[in-house]
Amino acid sequence: MKNLKPFVMLTIIAVSSTGVAHDRNEGPAVVPDTERQTVADKKVQGPTKNKGIRSVTPLGAIGLGEDLPALHDRQLRARVLVIEPGGVVAVHEHQQRPGVAYILEGSIVEHREGSPKPLLRGKGAVSFEKTGVIHWWENRSNSIVRALVVDIVPEEKK
Repeated sequence: MKNLKPFVMLTIIAVSSTGVAHDRNEGPAVVPDTERQTVADKKVQGPTKNKGIRSVTPLGAIGLGEDLPALHDRQLRARVLVIEPGGVVAVHEHQQRPGVAYILEGSIVEHREGSPKPLLRGKGAVSFEKTGVIHWWENRSNSIVRALVVDIVPEEKK
């Protein structure tokens, strides 16, 4: 966490001016619809709808093209996701959206394709996600879960 502090400070300074899309039935958007559609097409087991997502708070984003020209249309973004007790982040497959989730508070159960059993991720745990990772999260505890989620996504046009 010590090495993460400068990054978090930088992303807070570079706060994105765009909001988070909302789905009337599921609360704030967590993952792109296309990532949920691919698992539906593959008939992957897992919940198909988010539930109990209290908030998705953008901390900021940085365009990557200046430092890495091959990534001219991508940005590094940081968000804090809060999941209520009993909450779920629906099953999805990462597609050119590498990311890292760092659990700030609580504990979450991650169901990851290829893992023989669910993974319990408590405070201080990290989940690395790259293209092809199929997974979903559920909060089986009686407490909220807060996670810092940092990923690379298409740059938002202004």
